[in-house]
Amino acid sequence: MRARLELAIVLLGVLLLGLVPYPGAYTAALRQAEGHRAAREYGAALAAYEQAIRLDPDAPLPWLQAGNVLLQQHRFERAATAFQEAGRRRSAFAALLGLGESYAGRGDWTAAMAAWSRARSLVPGDPRPYVALGRGSLAQGSFDQAEHLLSLALSRHPSEQDAATAHALLGRLLLDDDPAQAAAHLRQAGDTDLLAVLDAAQAETDPARRALLLGAAFLQRGELTLARRELERAAALAPADAETRAYLGHVLDLLGHTGAGREMLEQALDLDPESALAYYFLGLHEGQVGYLAGAQESLWQALLRDPGNAAMHVSMAETFVALGEYPQAEEWYQAAVEIAPDDVEFQLVLAHFYVDHLYRIEQGGIPAAEAAVALAPDDARTHDLLGWACYLAGRLTEARQALVQAVALAPDLVSARYHLGSLYATRGEDDLARQHLQRAADLDTGGYYRQRAEGLLRDLK
Repeated sequence: MRARLELAIVLLGVLLLGLVPYPGAYTAALRQAEGHRAAREYGAALAAYEQAIRLDPDAPLPWLQAGNVLLQQHRFERAATAFQEAGRRRSAFAALLGLGESYAGRGDWTAAMAAWSRARSLVPGDPRPYVALGRGSLAQGSFDQAEHLLSLALSRHPSEQDAATAHALLGRLLLDDDPAQAAAHLRQAGDTDLLAVLDAAQAETDPARRALLLGAAFLQRGELTLARRELERAAALAPADAETRAYLGHVLDLLGHTGAGREMLEQALDLDPESALAYYFLGLHEGQVGYLAGAQESLWQALLRDPGNAAMHVSMAETFVALGEYPQAEEWYQAAVEIAPDDVEFQLVLAHFYVDHLYRIEQGGIPAAEAAVALAPDDARTHDLLGWACYLAGRLTEARQALVQAVALAPDLVSARYHLGSLYATRGEDDLARQHLQRAADLDTGGYYRQRAEGLLRDLK
């Protein structure tokens, strides 16, 4: 029922754009494209939209819908091209909204804001440009502007989805300044995760510690501009707190401000020369800028002060991987597993080391992956990694068993689809190979597996 309703809306859009009458082939191509899109068969959907474009080169709708599919796949450059083509075909407002999203996906917030501002000027009463501009303002650190724009969006009767986005962002913006309002917004957004963070922060009576807690929570969730704001507040309230400066230095590093990040980390160590956290973040900084000897020295200092930290052992291992010194890296990864033997994440890191670098697959990779399966038999990632290790070792029967189990547990796990498709291609089972490789190409948003899957699909053809 939902699929039929969505198709009716698309076809109604055709009528409203004044692009009728259409030949039946065009309408059939749109119907086919929407069916594939609903099933997340994005490659087939794009092919059908391309067919619709060939049937009516002047129609904006196939370009718009293709752009939206490409956004879902994080293929931002191609999405931008599609929206630009739609904009040339009498669909400026929707095209500008999509164009802004494609720029934002590439991290070009200046271009995104320009596109959304143009969309707002075309239809001032529509809430969508305000939500988008609010997101962009927050990403750029213009917090007052973001709050104003998101409030305007809510006053313009947004859709349920846009309202939830606006409430969620306003809740984050107000988390420290107005906890009661923040809680109201987060409840409207259904954001139980941040509500729990807010409750924990409110239990902290020291404003500096509260800001530090919020900053660390935003860092953990990858919301770096908000993490920076809270940590800068904490640093201003408690200028002699080394932990705060260590966290702030790390966030500045992640935001690309490596000079300011290093300076902050050095200040943290001046305040507390025994801070394992500051040494750890300094080690990550040294690795980020390519100074591996310095990274190893800083990480060693961190480990001397916190020898039971498995994450620090992994970071040390990664410096040896970067140097191509795999035996030493192996020792550090194994040490991390020994420190946290019940944590599947560290076991997966160890197994990935062997598999990703084609290093001691039989002796190390397969046993490490088997140990991961034993720790988390319901985690598709463990079966996927075991299957791929067996494939690389030429143990195809065991590989198939593990990879089929991975796909059964998590049908949308892109790596498992790609690995199973590759296995079937090796075995000459081309139809099954195409099925899984196409699914990997459709679902991958990072590009790594998509490019490889599409290459194998071309070979199969």
